[in-house]
Amino acid sequence: MSRSMMFRLLSLVGISFLGFGCATKAYVSKQVNPVQSQVAVLTEEVAKMDEALQDVRGSIQSRSAAEPSVRGKSRSGGARIAGGVYRTPSGFELPSLDIQTALKGAGYYHGNVDGKIGPGTEAALRAFQKDNGLEADGLCGQMTWVKLKSFLSTIK
Repeated sequence: MSRSMMFRLLSLVGISFLGFGCATKAYVSKQVNPVQSQVAVLTEEVAKMDEALQDVRGSIQSRSAAEPSVRGKSRSGGARIAGGVYRTPSGFELPSLDIQTALKGAGYYHGNVDGKIGPGTEAALRAFQKDNGLEADGLCGQMTWVKLKSFLSTIK
C-alpha cells in the first residue's frame, strides 16, 4: 500500500475517532459506515494496483533474459533502460520491448522492435499520448501504459 493511500486511510480512521467524542452507539455506527465503505474502496484499488504491478513484474522477468542490455538515459531525460527494463523517474517499470510492440500494434511505431527506446519510440509515445488525451511527454508511465497495453497482443 502506498504511503499516500496509507496516510488517507489512517487520516479517515483518526478523524472519525476524534470527531465522535462521547457519541451514542447509533451515531457512531452512522458515522463509521461511510468510513468503512471508503476503506473498502481503497482496499479494492490497492488490490487492483498490486495485481497490475505483479503482471508487469512477471512480464519483465519473462522477457529480461531475451532482451539486449541497453544502459543510459533517454533523450527526453526521463526514463532509464537497463537490461531491457524501462523505468520512469517515478519508478514505474516494464519491458522496453513491450512498449515498442504495443506502439507498433497501435499503429504509432514503425521502427524495429529492438528494446531500444530512442527518438522514434519517444515520438511514437508522444503521438499516442496526444491522441489519447494524456500528457504528451514521451514517457511511458502508468497512465500511458494502461491505455497502451491493450495493443500488446495485436502484434506477434
